Amino acid sequence: MILLAIAVTLFALDRLFLWMERRGWIYWRKIKPKCGGIAVGLSAFHELIEPQVREIREEQSARRIDAEKPGAARKES
Repeated sequence: MILLAIAVTLFALDRLFLWMERRGWIYWRKIKPKCGGIAVGLSAFHELIEPQVREIREEQSARRIDAEKPGAARKES
């Protein structure tokens, strides 16, 4: 009987969290966050420890912007 109550409670909480996720309040199962807070903090820390990481990210960003321009030819490297 206790296991049934636990299962029903977990199911109800899951449905509640899915509803909250659809409203954009939380990230639960269906939608993944675009950029996590921890990832941003670790990224900044990584740039502090290894400055060349910033240069690599800037180069990747510049290449991505160039590739998105209409009519831009892709360069193979």
